[in-house]
Amino acid sequence: MKRYLTLAAILSLAIAHSSAQTVRELPPEAYELYPTLQDMYGYAVGKSGQYLLIFGGSIRSDVPQQYTQDFPNLDILMIDFKHKRAAAYTSGNLEGILGEQMSATGMAYYQDGNVLYLLGGYGFSETNGQFMTFPYLTAIDMEATVKALLEGKNPVANFFQVCDERMAIFDAVMDYNGEEFFLINGKSAYKLEPFSDTPVYVEQPFQGQARTFKVNGKADNLKISQFQTWYDLEGFREHYGPLLPEAIEKELQLLLEEPVE
Repeated sequence: MKRYLTLAAILSLAIAHSSAQTVRELPPEAYELYPTLQDMYGYAVGKSGQYLLIFGGSIRSDVPQQYTQDFPNLDILMIDFKHKRAAAYTSGNLEGILGEQMSATGMAYYQDGNVLYLLGGYGFSETNGQFMTFPYLTAIDMEATVKALLEGKNPVANFFQVCDERMAIFDAVMDYNGEEFFLINGKSAYKLEPFSDTPVYVEQPFQGQARTFKVNGKADNLKISQFQTWYDLEGFREHYGPLLPEAIEKELQLLLEEPVE
């Protein structure tokens, strides 16, 4: 059954949701201030005032004949548009699995007001001794994190992480409608014995699948609830109707327009 809202309810939801600041495309000035961004992909972006923070992602190898693997971004990058400068802060200050996820590629992300949500991502986990898809949702207080970095302090107190195997996804599109989070497409993977002559890479694609869930609580009390996986995309669209957020609707439209083989 499709959900319908009155115009007043839709407007109310839009107003409550208007504080979202998710950055899906970097402005050209960001590449001018930090040229390495031109060789990077799969990073997550958060915004606070005049600052952008960039987490994770990979840097393309400029010598592919010698280095077959691209390099993980091990820094938190800060772009300061007001003063036209950029800086890099090591994510090594975030110890253990938190720091490992912050260096991952393909984290899904969404910013709601001052809070940036990062989900999943693929990368090397020293804790687990293998490349893996991280089963974590991390919420970041952006304003406090920027302040800590500018003051030369460790920002770890502003990161709140919850473990849930259902969050083990990378390269998915994530959006939010003010009530529920949405994921579409993506995949999960791991690699055993990555430094051997015959590493084993295993991948599970989620192309054509959607996921919905809610996040309850704040800080150390984060909880994930009402998680659901959708395999019938027509039924998914029919159920949510006008409640589907923009980025999910765009991906959904592309999937539903794909020719049947």
